[in-house]
Amino acid sequence: ECGLCTPVRCQFPIPADMNVRRAQRLAAPFQSSTVRYGFMLSFGLLFVCLYGLSPFRGDMVPLDIESQWTPHLLPGDNPYFKTGSVSAHNEEVSARLDRCASLGMLRETANPNSLPELGLHEEGRYTAEGCGVRQTTVILLSSLWFTEAYQGSSTTGEGIWAQSVLSALNYHGYSYMFSSMGWYNNDMNKTIEIWDKHKKNIRLVLADAEQVDTCWNGEKQPCRKTAANPGGIEVWRLLSFWYWDNPRGPLGAPFTLSPFPRNDNHFISLSIEPTCHRYPHIAPSSRPKPPQAYLLAKQMHYLEDSPEFAWTIPALANLNSSLGISVVGGMVNDDGDTAAAVEAAGLKNLGQLGKIEFYKELARSFVLIGVGRPKISPSPWDALCMGVPFINPILEWDENDPEDRSKWVAQSWHMTDLHPPYVYSVKADDMNGLQEAVHAALTHPIKSYIPDNMSFRFVTERLHDMVEGDWRGKAQAILIERLHSGWGEVSADVRPLVVVPSLVDALSRGL
Repeated sequence: ECGLCTPVRCQFPIPADMNVRRAQRLAAPFQSSTVRYGFMLSFGLLFVCLYGLSPFRGDMVPLDIESQWTPHLLPGDNPYFKTGSVSAHNEEVSARLDRCASLGMLRETANPNSLPELGLHEEGRYTAEGCGVRQTTVILLSSLWFTEAYQGSSTTGEGIWAQSVLSALNYHGYSYMFSSMGWYNNDMNKTIEIWDKHKKNIRLVLADAEQVDTCWNGEKQPCRKTAANPGGIEVWRLLSFWYWDNPRGPLGAPFTLSPFPRNDNHFISLSIEPTCHRYPHIAPSSRPKPPQAYLLAKQMHYLEDSPEFAWTIPALANLNSSLGISVVGGMVNDDGDTAAAVEAAGLKNLGQLGKIEFYKELARSFVLIGVGRPKISPSPWDALCMGVPFINPILEWDENDPEDRSKWVAQSWHMTDLHPPYVYSVKADDMNGLQEAVHAALTHPIKSYIPDNMSFRFVTERLHDMVEGDWRGKAQAILIERLHSGWGEVSADVRPLVVVPSLVDALSRGL
């Protein structure tokens, strides 16, 4: 939309017999886990081009991230994301909304496309005061993973995805607040507290699946809007933030957010592009000697002698001697026996690494080797972005048609459609296949690769569509279908409404 604006650059830089271990594996259960620029903008096109509104300070920020942010970045830093105190952030957003109200400039932004249009000059005046449309559109982040990501305490797949969503919110300039009550706590008290104060500006609530269930069922406190609780949260605002493929929540797949496209859930992709492109690419000729292969294993027990380990420690050690490479990992030592075996085999453990340290080691490596766990980690996508191929262990397959990829159960099953030289799919316990794949990766280096649906531009587009979408209409359609068909879950507060002449109007009371 900034193509007409020449003063500012407004794009992101895109740039065959079954052996005993096999039998054990099939029997084993698998885990599924501003600096204020506040100059008044009086002229239209420049305003439109700079209409990226920052929730960092509630001010306008140019989208020319390279020129504005690079001097303050460390290698690997994401220019659209920062860590901080959740409580301080919430207080800052709340105070800004209160200030806008005191100025008579706080408009109701809870519903998309509901505001009368202001002239560009007038909207610029609101924006300069921190009261622009997006600056006062709040996404309430109930899921624990957003809190963990913002505090910088999570390197899990869920945390990386949450950081990606936060980055996209920052890119667009939407505001957000956090309301998680902590680990293993599905209580929605904090969510309800913030909702009661700022409901006229809260567009959506992104919650853990268990929190959505708690709110829908009213298990601990009145939460969902009903006839008995008219001030509650409309059900269409509740979206399950769910990393896995199955649908969660009473409204099913359409109201379940997922980071991967191979399911019926609502696809909000994750992108590691803003981070990985901040770290310099190391050409294969400049990588260390001997060549380094990195193990995708953050915990030592992933290498224990069990059916869930795709290879063996001796097989990994043999790669060192046969190919003249160095196999390394960055693992927490949570298994003394396995740690001793790893050391005796000559495999190097760098210990637990921070995010930037991990990126540095990954950039120095020529291949990332999966070991069976963790499932669908985002790290293989990091590797491809940095020009490092991935070896994806296939843990189960059709014995009658081993090459049927639709039947494969892989460590990263969302990557089974990718082929060499980017992803090498190797069946577990095929030690010769493992060695051949590692050798192929060594002799066929790749350039940076990011799937289109994991680019940061794609993520920002999906996020914008999510925030501005007609979720109320979607919820109405689902509930009407269920009431007519008798299939699916409909709450007790809604089911009696079938006798009301205007079903849509009746449903609206709870929507």
